[in-house]
Amino acid sequence: STKNKTNMKMLKFLLPLLLVASCSSFSLNGLFSSEDKAEELPAEDSAVEEIDEQVEEEEESEDEAVEEEDNFEVEDVEKEEEEEEEEELDEEENLEVVSLEEEDEEEDEEEDELSALEEDEEDEEEEEIDEEEEVESVALEAEDDFEEEEEDEEDEEEEDSEFL
Repeated sequence: STKNKTNMKMLKFLLPLLLVASCSSFSLNGLFSSEDKAEELPAEDSAVEEIDEQVEEEEESEDEAVEEEDNFEVEDVEKEEEEEEEEELDEEENLEVVSLEEEDEEEDEEEDELSALEEDEEDEEEEEIDEEEEVESVALEAEDDFEEEEEDEEDEEEEDSEFL
């Protein structure tokens, strides 16, 4: 158990160090050689300033060239923008036509579905009416048959009574 405690204490110190070491901007050389870096910094600053000056000069010369090009490009850009606007308007018109056609198709489909449903309902109602009529006719036939049987029985009883 004491071994586990010492391992845990070591992990408490090692894990943060390992996490920092896994970062790409961290280097052990920077950790141990901080004095050397302090001496190198002023030299790096002057080099950085020289590079900044060069970059500024290049940007200024580029800006001048760009300004000259801009005068010529402004007309080209305006033409391109007009063409793009015309294309967008054409696309919007095409989209409107397509969407209207799709709406018409959807309405036609809905009408077809509704008419099919109405026809189905009419067919079902006709079938129900036919079934009701059939039930009524069967019931009437059964009633007629029952009345005939009663009459036949009465006739037989009369005949039987006549024989006696």
